Amino acid sequence: MLGKEIDHRLKIYFRVNSSIDRVVYRIFMGMFFMTIYFNLLYLLPSKWIYNCFWATWVILGLFYSWPTRGKIIQESVTSNFHEYRYLDRFEKTILFLVVTLFVVSVPEFPNLDSYNSLRLYFDPNERVAGAFWNFITVNYYPFMKYPKLLKIAWCVHFYFLTMIVFLATFYATARYFVSRRLAILGGFALISSWSFTKVMAFSYGTTLISTYSILWVWTMLWCTKSSTYRSGLFVGLVGAWGVIIDKANLVLFAIQLGLLFFYFFKDKTLWYKKQFFRYCSFGIFVSFLSFILSTSGFDYSIDLNMNFLSEAVRFIDRKAFFVMSIFGIFVLLIRAVLKKTNRVDFGTFEQEKLNQFIVSVFSIVCLSTLFDSRFVSDFGMLWILALLSIIPIEVIFQKIRGLRSRRNMIYMIYILICLLDSHFEGRLKIIYRMIQNDY
Repeated sequence: MLGKEIDHRLKIYFRVNSSIDRVVYRIFMGMFFMTIYFNLLYLLPSKWIYNCFWATWVILGLFYSWPTRGKIIQESVTSNFHEYRYLDRFEKTILFLVVTLFVVSVPEFPNLDSYNSLRLYFDPNERVAGAFWNFITVNYYPFMKYPKLLKIAWCVHFYFLTMIVFLATFYATARYFVSRRLAILGGFALISSWSFTKVMAFSYGTTLISTYSILWVWTMLWCTKSSTYRSGLFVGLVGAWGVIIDKANLVLFAIQLGLLFFYFFKDKTLWYKKQFFRYCSFGIFVSFLSFILSTSGFDYSIDLNMNFLSEAVRFIDRKAFFVMSIFGIFVLLIRAVLKKTNRVDFGTFEQEKLNQFIVSVFSIVCLSTLFDSRFVSDFGMLWILALLSIIPIEVIFQKIRGLRSRRNMIYMIYILICLLDSHFEGRLKIIYRMIQNDY
């Protein structure tokens, strides 16, 4: 709602590839501004933080429930999910499986209650800046006096909120290259991987840090599709958010701006680029301010490492479906090198978006090779494997476009492949153990 209000006030109108693009954009836009606002509240005394917290939600509740708001902004939240109204039976089934697996994949909560111990549990390497902890502290301020509720609130935030947006961003990114049903299949393959649960069991806080890479790539695709220089405001805030959760993301932000200005916007006028930079300047200011004020660790020594390759092999070993990612890389390379040719036909993709995706992923892989594998580690590697795995299936579906029964049969086979090695019983054991331990 806040993201929609910001669009209305600043007159930001943009094109989208999928209606979920608008959902992801507005969720993050609202969260970014609430992060800034809650950090300002954190500077107040404890009593005033508590009073301002409740005053904020009362004012927002009255504002959004005011009858004339519907006449000013002719758009509801549910209208952005209109593409899900026309799902067929297969798509509805797999969407139900995605929701079910997401609910039963809740990681085990830690046996910690104090504020400092929880903070160290979610961020053992102390990468996340204080600005994020200020935001989450004010966001759940009424729970500060109740340690058990505070633990549950933080765990729910790091899993449900972060991972729901992560899956939505994955779907929105996949829709630039594949059909709706295959984008849902890719999300199902991602969440049905046993690595999805194992990663969180090893490091719960990685849900915040390692999911940033897909937001970064999607932002590149979205801002070039939006066809408005006002999208620079969001791009700048995405960069600032990256610096808040990890100082190393400042390099990614710099690379993002360089790619946009000198490659992705090569057909835009100089005036357009200047206007884009003007809207982006607020995020640049916040990112540098966060970088200077943050006391988190920052280690950027150049050291060639290929750890992400061994991690990719381990993920593929746990999830047989991800073997398709090898063929996906082959398809992308053929399409990027040959482009227009009658000799080889590897499906129809939007060449501009395909090039942007390849360059974006290549950038974060190079950074991981030269500096640190955090950019394509854990969930950063999982979403890449899942997306690459559904690209060759898209090529197959394009080849048999007129044979609906065969497409459904192939689709069902891949659903069964993903379901059979989902370790559903292992996820249920985790929930059972949590219930026995009373969270």
